[in-house]
Amino acid sequence: MLRKILPVIITWALQVSSVASAIIPDIRADTNRDGVVDMAGDSDVGNKAIWTEGRGAIFLPNVGDKHSRCPNTDLNNVPLSNDELAFCNDASGHMLLAPEYVAPLKTMPLQGISDGAKAHVYATPRPAYERVRIFLLDDLANSNSTNSWRLVDRQFNFNATQLRAGLTLGIDGREFVKDSEIWDGHVTINFDVYDTPESINFVRDSLFNQSSDIWAQDVVEPAYASMPGPDGPIAIRIMLRSAQSTRTGGRQVFEQMRGPGFGAFQPSGYSGTGFPGSGFGYHTINSYGNLETIPPHRSKRGILYKAGRVIQGKHYDSFPAQAVRDLIFSNGVQSTLFLETGWLRVGHVDEFVQFVPYDNDLGFTIAIATPDLAINLFQEAQAAGYGEAMAISFDAQPQIDRFKVDMPLYLNLTINDVLSNATFMEINAYAQKWINHNLDILLSEIPLDRDDVIHVPGLFRDRSGGGVYINPDGLDFYWPPVLKDEYQLGAFLPGAINGIVVGDQYLSPNPFGPVINGEDILAKAVKAAYSRAGMNVTFIDDYFSHHMRGGEVHCGSNTLRQTDKVWW
Repeated sequence: MLRKILPVIITWALQVSSVASAIIPDIRADTNRDGVVDMAGDSDVGNKAIWTEGRGAIFLPNVGDKHSRCPNTDLNNVPLSNDELAFCNDASGHMLLAPEYVAPLKTMPLQGISDGAKAHVYATPRPAYERVRIFLLDDLANSNSTNSWRLVDRQFNFNATQLRAGLTLGIDGREFVKDSEIWDGHVTINFDVYDTPESINFVRDSLFNQSSDIWAQDVVEPAYASMPGPDGPIAIRIMLRSAQSTRTGGRQVFEQMRGPGFGAFQPSGYSGTGFPGSGFGYHTINSYGNLETIPPHRSKRGILYKAGRVIQGKHYDSFPAQAVRDLIFSNGVQSTLFLETGWLRVGHVDEFVQFVPYDNDLGFTIAIATPDLAINLFQEAQAAGYGEAMAISFDAQPQIDRFKVDMPLYLNLTINDVLSNATFMEINAYAQKWINHNLDILLSEIPLDRDDVIHVPGLFRDRSGGGVYINPDGLDFYWPPVLKDEYQLGAFLPGAINGIVVGDQYLSPNPFGPVINGEDILAKAVKAAYSRAGMNVTFIDDYFSHHMRGGEVHCGSNTLRQTDKVWW
């Protein structure tokens, strides 16, 4: 017999913080099963972390069809398959279509917290996280309206104002308990509160015209499928949506891009693969800035990659979404080569490597960020007597006046300041170590002479535990913890490697390096590097628009490539 009720265990967790002793987080459910959450007394407090036959909150699988939106046939009036028929219900998306069936959750108002306090509410264990939904009630006066509720995932940030007022939440189930060995229907709801001096920058971004997301490279990866035709290959473009289910900008792949000659791919969710691997949430490892392609070649092991080979970055023991990995593997022509990107805060391969056309047997070479080269340029300038030149030459004043914002970090540092900072030098040596490691991986597979590698100057800074960028809907990226003896780095000044290759033209972030005798020494070195490949460099100012938000030109743009290449 199917279990129509699902138990939920309520608990809370407090992260260590500067005012931990003053904060007592308290999240409650209907533990005593009287139909309401007791906020005035303590009847729902005792033993709330223990579910028994007589005590413990209960929630429902919200699998009805309140608005009769689920079809029985497709657009051609063909009956749906059994699986298709069963897939659609009120819980098959991210909207709360039947609010009357959510079980209530509430947090006690928190006092004595700073304006920078934030909190997360999420379900554990992992199988439960993937099978339940938690919603926040925004409009307390209209709780029966779908528009009053919004989905909460592990990356959703509640701010101090919300925490002081107390949260009204609801939980429902996406499915039945079908295999107790995988999930027995028990859920623990975690209420994690953070109150630290860390400032939180609220960023309003834009992608297309229907999203709060500027990272066009990350939400979609253009691909194609092709077959032989009488006049050459016949191809249809396939726009791959990123495996980030709560990243609403990805919906535009279907809403705006799918059409004549354009199909779309939606990564399915995977249970039991870990949070990043499941594709649920907003994990940066699953952004497509972390997926690039080596041009066509025959590897050192003799394997011919006529359509090129995919590279993705892993974060130590964490790998990108299983759905995307399976898609690449199952198509059988571009098997993934994994690099290590866990040393980066955002963690994308496009932050340090790219492939450019080149006059050699392969027809391409590797361009790679090289901190040692940038450090050498700074040291040469210092030795020539220019140590007091500004390390970053970007003029922020017009933007400060326009947007009424504070002076960005690091713009007051000189070359002497940078080179005398032991931590900065250690961090860039650390970055160079990992870049060398990844270059060795690439050169172990690609028959490329190491002397043909193009080194592009770039510097990094420590962003371990740095600012959190939050979208207007409250969802931010998931930042994995920093491992012992490791860092999470980001670009110190705009990363010239993180641009767009268009034939023999290169659209590069303007590095805004030190200006010596009227010339930016980093920009000069970038032009010289790409000139080895016969490329012309055009610099683009992305300092305020993207660099300060953790990305560059490549992260904020995308391209459609040729589809007439023969892969068979």
